Amino acid sequence: MRNAVLIAGLTVWAAAGPAGQGPDSRPPAEAQYEIRLIARVVGTDHVRYSAAAGGERLDSRLEIVDRGTPLGVDSSLTVGADLAPRAFEARGRLYRFVHVDAAASIENGTATFSSRGASGRAAVTGPAFLTRGYAPLAGRAWLVGYWERQGRPEHIVSLPAGQAGPLRVRFEGDEMVRAGGRAVHLRRYTVDGVVWGREAVWLDDHGRLAALVTRVHILPLEAIRTDLREAFAQLQASAVRDRMRDLEAMRAAVRPVASGDFAITGATVIGGAGRPLPDATLVVRDGRIAGLGPRASTPVPEAMRTIEATGAVIVPGLWEMHAHASQIEWAPAYLAAGVTTVRDMGGELGYLTALRDTLDTGRGLGPRMLLAGLVDGAGEGGFGAVTAASPDEGRAVADRYHEAGFDQLKLYTLLAPDVVSAIAAHAHRLGMGVTGHVPRALTPQQGVERGMDQIAHLPVRGGPDGPGSRALIAALGSRRTVVDPTLSWTELLGRGPAESLDAIDPEASRLPPALAENYRSVANARATDLAPALASVKALADAGVRIVAGTDGALPGLSLVHELELFVRAGFTPQEALDAATRVPAAAMGRLDDIGTLETGKRADLLVLEASPLDDIGNLRRRRWVAVGGALRLCRSGGPGGVPQVSAADRFPGEWTADPACRWSPA
Repeated sequence: MRNAVLIAGLTVWAAAGPAGQGPDSRPPAEAQYEIRLIARVVGTDHVRYSAAAGGERLDSRLEIVDRGTPLGVDSSLTVGADLAPRAFEARGRLYRFVHVDAAASIENGTATFSSRGASGRAAVTGPAFLTRGYAPLAGRAWLVGYWERQGRPEHIVSLPAGQAGPLRVRFEGDEMVRAGGRAVHLRRYTVDGVVWGREAVWLDDHGRLAALVTRVHILPLEAIRTDLREAFAQLQASAVRDRMRDLEAMRAAVRPVASGDFAITGATVIGGAGRPLPDATLVVRDGRIAGLGPRASTPVPEAMRTIEATGAVIVPGLWEMHAHASQIEWAPAYLAAGVTTVRDMGGELGYLTALRDTLDTGRGLGPRMLLAGLVDGAGEGGFGAVTAASPDEGRAVADRYHEAGFDQLKLYTLLAPDVVSAIAAHAHRLGMGVTGHVPRALTPQQGVERGMDQIAHLPVRGGPDGPGSRALIAALGSRRTVVDPTLSWTELLGRGPAESLDAIDPEASRLPPALAENYRSVANARATDLAPALASVKALADAGVRIVAGTDGALPGLSLVHELELFVRAGFTPQEALDAATRVPAAAMGRLDDIGTLETGKRADLLVLEASPLDDIGNLRRRRWVAVGGALRLCRSGGPGGVPQVSAADRFPGEWTADPACRWSPA
């Protein structure tokens, strides 16, 4: 049995039994944390505790280097003896483009706050906590302790008002780790709402932060107290297990409205393998398309459930070819946006394989996952924990990813030319593709000559008429290179001071506040001119380069439609833009015989729309049903209020419901 007592404003968990670790009478006044980004050690967080009138204050100095860019955040949090927040402050850069300059306080039932020039006040009428971004990391322990002291309420209000919606905390269990030759007792929690998505939090027996698995924008960030670094792998694995259980619970909450054997009749099918087929019948059996043709000549097996969808338009499920799905919330977000296949372009191996397997086996809610394993060169400024400094190391990395079932290798900027050649040749022998950033030591043309099949982001600089652009475009076209130009991500990062998020993407208003704050914190003196990039994408396509849709760190799921709108602005027809998110990526990944178009025998991955994307590619937002592997779910992206969501109403994304009659009712 364990008893909680309060010492100097801190919840202290007194251990009992031989496995327990009794706390000292007072916790240390300082703590040092090792900070990891995609499991790579990138910096430290130094925390100092001091007394405050009737309570305690922590001050944090977070210093990291992200791919050669130094980032730092100074933050503080003051709480009372009951751990109720009194004051908060955070200033610095949380990520390469995410800035924070916020302060808040609570006094006499009123919260006062300011953030990057804006200020306000709000009444505090119940349990509430002060947050803005993920810092101070150590403050998560006081949030958890406050939740415990408040009797574990269903949620806590996040202040400044509306910054992240309600905060939710869940106790996951006790956990023993070994570090420094001793057993250490920790308590594991899930915190939801400080950043977008769930965090794993471990407290020690003083109620102080031991470790944290969180997110910095789209990338996994971990903090672990330096004396516990030996336990990093164990704690990381525990967090993955918790998140997969959550993803399975999401699936249980959003059951298919049709699965197994059923037919959809009356819709126009834009299948990608020929002309649109009006008034069609599409028959699904055991997750695959068993029949597709005109309604008049395509029989529906006797007693099979039939869904009348006259007026609807059916297209293949969409592909997202540049994702970083480092948290489970991306999976239902993608599916709600009509994305049924995702290629992840670099993350942590254990998490990604667990996510892929949970989705592929149908236990979780989301699209199917294809994985590209990240590898960078050794030395300072690298990206991720997997590196290769020699050809032998490069081949070993390829073997490791192949054994884990990855589809591709993703190269990064510090790889040496001979290592690139070795990785590409070995990956090809293993049946894997090679994509990624063109390493700094190579030109894009040299990259493809050394074995890169695909290139992430736009390789042409300065437009198609820039220095060397024509020769590069011709070289990439002659090899049928695949490029995911991530125009929507470029546009978001290049947003000018007068441009709102809604002006760029009409679905930005649906973002949860904590995530929207990341994009709003972009600070540019003027907007980036996108015209040269648009012209380059069209020139690449005209030269034979295979353009595929990917959005990198843009709006989760939602920006894929905007990416296709940018392709149309560049000169693609709506059908060509749709192909870039269906048929072309399926072919590029060697999956066209199974998915990517709607044809008899292929998997039933499809999106049912209220209007045709061939009339307006933006009609892909007018989605009603989405199916992956024949499991049809009703998703309403902009329908009337009152439609249940995959999780609580304050969370993103998309509205989901399960209409048992599966009625078609176009808006």
